[in-house]
Amino acid sequence: MAELQNDLAQLIRAQGEQGPFVSIFMKVSPYERDIAEDKATFRNLVQQAKKTFVTRFTEKGWAAYQDKLAQVLQQRALGNNGATSIVVVVGQNDTFIYPLAQEVANSAHVGDTVYALPLIANDQFSWDYHLLKVSQDSMALWDVTEGVATPVDLPAAAPLTREQALGTELTTGKTRTTRTGLGAGQASHGNDPKEASQASDMQNYFKQVDDYILTNYSKSTQKPLVLLAVSENQAIFRKLSKNKYLLQNTQISKVPAKLDRQAIAQIVAQVNQKLATEVLAVLQSQVDRARSAKKYISDLGAITQRAAEGNVATLFVAQGAYVAGRLVGEELDTSSPAAKATNLLNELSVQVLQLGGQVYVLPADELHTDATAILRRTVEE
Repeated sequence: MAELQNDLAQLIRAQGEQGPFVSIFMKVSPYERDIAEDKATFRNLVQQAKKTFVTRFTEKGWAAYQDKLAQVLQQRALGNNGATSIVVVVGQNDTFIYPLAQEVANSAHVGDTVYALPLIANDQFSWDYHLLKVSQDSMALWDVTEGVATPVDLPAAAPLTREQALGTELTTGKTRTTRTGLGAGQASHGNDPKEASQASDMQNYFKQVDDYILTNYSKSTQKPLVLLAVSENQAIFRKLSKNKYLLQNTQISKVPAKLDRQAIAQIVAQVNQKLATEVLAVLQSQVDRARSAKKYISDLGAITQRAAEGNVATLFVAQGAYVAGRLVGEELDTSSPAAKATNLLNELSVQVLQLGGQVYVLPADELHTDATAILRRTVEE
């Protein structure tokens, strides 16, 4: 997530120098057999972008963009990395390609600003973290970045299985030799009760897993850790864990029998939904406080004016909403051909981000209007 945020901020800061921008959004397939079809779709979207570009700008100016987009097609595959969609953003100097966790509609956008709304929607509730699956007998780890989960290739030294980790310390079903008395060489043999020995082995194993993940991954990356384990193991692992990066309120207790790419993608979606619910609750509290302080507005004309003043702290945009218009300096153009081909809500979003504000894209049935905003200060201040 951080990489996309940093690059988007860089593009927004440089838009006067790098624009116009071509932004192509498209769904991609995770399967090798669909590589050619994905590339054909991309070529069609490039042609759509060209038609818009030469209408608004010049045929000569398109040549540099065509070259950069042709280089994208040189990649072996556009998808096949766990992402459901991709975005390609091309400016005068740079080309950015990002995997998207959210599925987007195939579309091509050309304008003076980056078409940021789908990027914001993808990124706002897409966290980077580690996903740790533990059972009584084994563990596995995934790195989740930009909403895409990648299995971590753990080294042989990792406690991949309980038997490997505990070795001769295993007590379950084993006969242990324990020393008794004072005489050297005196020993007695006995079997631990099965349940007690299983519990002891599991706790020892969980401690090793916890220590290994903390030492080798959590401390160095400082990424949150999400635990995937059945309820009983969740409780035991959390009681033993010393990892401060382990999320307490976000956990997945339903473990699929087969953890293939599709199953992991569904788990990531569940985790993101849980985290999003927490964020939305915080945002609702902020809205309630802003209403009480008379810092919450929903009139688009007023939002446009306050955004230009740098007075918008948080902008909320309805998903899929489109209002024709473009910002030209401090003026609002709604009548020119360029304005009719531009989404004012995207322009406002970019402007708010430029001035250090936050932008969220929310379902239209939750927002009930095209856009609302929390102000930094009341109009009278």
